[in-house]
Amino acid sequence: MNTQHQQRYILAFPEMDEQHRYLYSLFDALENETQVTDPCRTASLLKELERYLNFHFTCEEHLMRLYNAPDFAVHQSDHEAAAARFIRFTDDFEQGRLNPAALKIFLTGWLMEHSQAIDSGYVEWISELRKNLHNGISGNGVSCMP
Repeated sequence: MNTQHQQRYILAFPEMDEQHRYLYSLFDALENETQVTDPCRTASLLKELERYLNFHFTCEEHLMRLYNAPDFAVHQSDHEAAAARFIRFTDDFEQGRLNPAALKIFLTGWLMEHSQAIDSGYVEWISELRKNLHNGISGNGVSCMP
């Protein structure tokens, strides 16, 4: 994997970095063509993208709820908007008019922007809580040390 691929998903948060790595590998597997050349392969890839995007969104949202991370509604709304757009692409595929290159550009760009602008917020929140736990400070900043 080249440096560009490595840098596009690094949040320094292993739980999500691994999921982002897999998502990018799926995005990279999409054709660079404006028309589908292998419908069976594309159908399989779209199904895996749908499954894994749902899994990933659920994981992030669950993690945010567990840690009471701020901006949950904004985060969830961004997931819903991306999912809706992805469904429009799958509808295009079913109607024989999918542009795989456009889907690849959308998914890659969306995840890069989402990671940088939105995921980074909950990562910072959870990382700080975890650091405080190791330093003997409760989540509300009150010391639990005797």
